[in-house]
Amino acid sequence: LQKPFRVDELIATLKRGIEFRKLQSERAANAARSPSIQTDIESRLLGSSAAVKKLIQQVRKLTTVRTPVLLQGEEGTGKSTIAEVLHANSNPADAPYIRIDCDLSSEADLRAGLLGAGGAGGAWIQQAKGGTLYVEHLDRLALAIQKEFVSVLRATSNSFRLICSTTEDLEGLIDVGKFHDELFYRVASIPVQLPPLRERIDDIAVLVRYFASRASNPNFDASLVEFSPEALAILGSYRWPGNLTELSQLVSQLASSLDVRVITPQHLPSRLKELKLWPNLSEHLERERARYITTVLHACHGDKARAAQVLGIDASQVS
Repeated sequence: LQKPFRVDELIATLKRGIEFRKLQSERAANAARSPSIQTDIESRLLGSSAAVKKLIQQVRKLTTVRTPVLLQGEEGTGKSTIAEVLHANSNPADAPYIRIDCDLSSEADLRAGLLGAGGAGGAWIQQAKGGTLYVEHLDRLALAIQKEFVSVLRATSNSFRLICSTTEDLEGLIDVGKFHDELFYRVASIPVQLPPLRERIDDIAVLVRYFASRASNPNFDASLVEFSPEALAILGSYRWPGNLTELSQLVSQLASSLDVRVITPQHLPSRLKELKLWPNLSEHLERERARYITTVLHACHGDKARAAQVLGIDASQVS
């Protein structure tokens, strides 16, 4: 705090400090219970919202199996991070991690790398043996290659951990003949839906601090950068079409280039203030409703009947 300060600034700063200390304490307790898995997962998937807690729980379970996983979600939601965490926690330290992006690779490269000759798999398949093969943007894989890829997986699926990701509804693509149904059944044994940032607004304050701490500012330690309550309110109202990637780039740019330590609304780009990208009242109220239900449920230690009684709603509406 810089003197003179207003009382509301003092209260807001104290609340952020308490929230950050609580998060650190929770991570320390989790690490003490299972340092080999929980610490890495929770250090990579920052946040304490209900959506992130559910995701962490899913990922933790998936580290104990080798079943194919399909990561679904919008661009920028962190699918590659999940793939890295799953690989790191379910393979030996020296196991290979082969990452392929179907959107960036040519059809010739995909044929050579995935299919090879004789149905035994190409170079990427061979390199992934004993480790993980991560295929990004699976929906962009040409239909002809998809059919041959199924044959390769039949012959080699037990040789590596298969993780795929998509931004599209693959079942919907099957219905219109743009995705091979058997390939879907092979890669989607365990589907994982990653939440968009607009559904985890409670995590923005923590994410902002983390992204700022990774920036480099010639004037001062970027980890000391703060966003004012008004600036955080604007960040929480924006729809974030680019999700975590967009937030990371924004915070990094501001924390690295500004000569002030406290970022206020005047420092934010104009696109964040375009009201057409803000939720309407019903969407906002529904989000606040869900947030309050989660808070009450947590206070009731997961007892849905008790939470429903406190909230004055039917237990079936508590989740």
